[in-house]
This record gives sequence, C-alpha cells and structure tokens, in this order.
Amino acid sequence: MRCEPRATALLADALAALGLLEKNSSKYSLSDGAKRYLVAASPEYLGGMILFDAALWDEWGRLDEAIRTGRPVRDPDMFQNDAAATERFIRAMDSLVRARGDAGWTAAHLNLSRTRSIVDLGGGPGTYLVEFLRKHSELRGEIWDLPGTLAIAQRILHERAADVIDRIELRQFDYHRDSPPNRVDAIFLSNIIHSENERDNLRLMHTCCRALNPGGLVIIKDHVMDDAMTTPAAGAVFSLYLLLTTRGRDYSFTEIKHWLAQAGFMTPEIISLPSPPFSSSIITAVRP
Repeated sequence: MRCEPRATALLADALAALGLLEKNSSKYSLSDGAKRYLVAASPEYLGGMILFDAALWDEWGRLDEAIRTGRPVRDPDMFQNDAAATERFIRAMDSLVRARGDAGWTAAHLNLSRTRSIVDLGGGPGTYLVEFLRKHSELRGEIWDLPGTLAIAQRILHERAADVIDRIELRQFDYHRDSPPNRVDAIFLSNIIHSENERDNLRLMHTCCRALNPGGLVIIKDHVMDDAMTTPAAGAVFSLYLLLTTRGRDYSFTEIKHWLAQAGFMTPEIISLPSPPFSSSIITAVRP
C-alpha cells in the first residue's frame, strides 16, 4: 500500500512520540513495546483486542441513546450472529488475556490440586483452560460454549495447544436454555457474569451448582466492584461498554455472594489479582 510521504511522516512522528516507533534521523523502527504487543507472531500480540475495539466505534457514538433508554444499542447476541464478528470477538478476548498474562497468573495461583475435571463455561478458545491443563497433568477439561464460538475455539486450540488438546472436549451449551450435560469437579467462568442481568446470573449459579459434583468448586473471574460501584475504576468504565452491548454490568462481591448463597454454595472467598497489570478478582465457592 502506497501512502503520501508527508502524511506518512506525520503519522510516524506521532507514533514515535507515543513510544510505538523509535526514530533515528529519518529512519523509523518498532519500539520494544510494539514488537511485544503489535506483531502478530508475538505470543503477547494485542491486535485482536485493538481490532475489536475499533469495530465498536459506532456503538460508542450511541452512548447517549443507551443512557436515555437503558438498553443496549446492538443485539446482545455475544457476537454470534455473524461469523466475522464472532471471530473478531473471540480473538480479542484471547489476545487481551495472553498479552496481560491473566491465564498464566490464574493457573499459578488457583488451587486445583484435588480437581480431576473442569469446565470452562463460556470459555471461548480455552485460553485459561489450556494453562490449567499445562499446570496439572492429571486434569481433564471441557469448554461449554455456543456453536459459533466452538468452531473458532477448535482452530485456535489446534494452532497453539497441541500439547493438551487430547484432554479437552468441546460441548455445545447455552446456559440460558440447556441443562448441564454432565457433572464435573470445577466450573470456571471468566468474564461471563458481567454480560448478564441479575436474574440470569442467579439462574446461572443454580445451573453451575447442578453441574458440580459434591464438594465441587465454582470459580468466577471478573471485575468485582466495591459496594460503591466505583472501584476498580476499570470496572466502572467497562460497565458503560456493557450497557452498549449486553444486558449486564459489573457487579459487587456483595451481589455475587448473594447469588451463590441462593444457589446453595458455601464459603465464598475472594482473591484480588495484583494491580497493575490486572483489574479483576477471583471468587470461589464450594458446592456442599
């Protein structure tokens, strides 16, 4: 692609000012940060998330409409109605988790030593599940998700997880309608509850309880807000995106504990991930 030299120099200088390029005389090269996060071959490539955010430009332009009506400005279909949108969404979530390191940190700090079977519910490409299986050789995992997502998950797993793919089963599952296909020792939900309203999250916790063996563990990773709903700041701002595209928002520990208790779970605990670079927390609870 050819670009006009003067305009290109203006762009390159701006990128150098932002630290994405390094300028030496009239020559430009990628900075270390750009090589790490903006090169597709990098394991920490963040481009998937950048492309996803760019595709939401029009939705953000309708924020005033969402605030007036209280309703999303697009169909809250979790990007399932268009194959290109589905892939953009799934690869965005995957690239953000890989670039920031959430999955590796969670696998290192979550105690799954007594767990033999785990479901990544709404797990997308299994970014977390793969790290769990790599850390625990005796563990078997399943991804329960929608059909459009599972098709992409299968491709990504073959691209990057050949070492554990024989211990992963993909199951088509819509937690709004389907009964759990089997029981397992643990269920992991990353960034799931923030897409749903309070009623559906309570129902989801009941579904998780039915899907667990006695003594099983539910693990919720998400922005977990304080009771004032202003901390962490990233969660408060992210709730505006959720207003635009989903039925949900970010929730407090108090709210989540209530759903867990109503569904029959015991001993809820919360672990805050170190910030920076993270802005999430992990909540665990046990099925009696």
